[in-house]
Amino acid sequence: MKKNVFFYFLPILFLISCIKHEIIPAPSKSVDLACSFKGSIGGTDIKWLQNVDDYNCIPSQDKLLTTTSGQQSSSTFISKIASSSVKGEISVALGRVFWTQFDKPTHEIFTKFFDTYKTDHPLYSTGGKFGFEVRYKDNLGTEWVSDSASIFPQNVTISNLSYDSDINLDYCKFTATFNCHLFHYNNDTKKKDSLEVENAIFKGWFTR
Repeated sequence: MKKNVFFYFLPILFLISCIKHEIIPAPSKSVDLACSFKGSIGGTDIKWLQNVDDYNCIPSQDKLLTTTSGQQSSSTFISKIASSSVKGEISVALGRVFWTQFDKPTHEIFTKFFDTYKTDHPLYSTGGKFGFEVRYKDNLGTEWVSDSASIFPQNVTISNLSYDSDINLDYCKFTATFNCHLFHYNNDTKKKDSLEVENAIFKGWFTR
């Protein structure tokens, strides 16, 4: 009887030993990202919220890469709030950071660049190459741009700076509060039209 029991359990033990243990990968880190814009542009109150009417933040960079010895690569950081289904969008640009080697700045250079604005206010700059620029596209598709040489008062404060990373990207989360005038050159009348931006608050992120 004992011999029969032994032969009964032997196949079961063999099957158990052959079962492969499932390896559960460690959960990947996720980053909490939120974007929004509110302010008055041309006398119209605007409020865009993330995931409402398909609005979201789209970060990008205007890079100038070089492999020439003795020269530095550079980049301007851009953050745009736009919708895939609704017209009207706004973007802010901030630059310019410089580095040598590699195709992007190190994490240390990236964070130190933005840390400067914890105490300093950026100046308005064409293309954001040496400071801050605003671009707004209205619901007719007309683009309006800030001007570093504007005769109207303009200011900007960068606040709520924080850094985070996931497995793919490094992020700089921020809030830009600004007032300025935006301009559009009308080719028909040869007149430079303007829109006043008041109490604008742009919340978004840049990526390294």
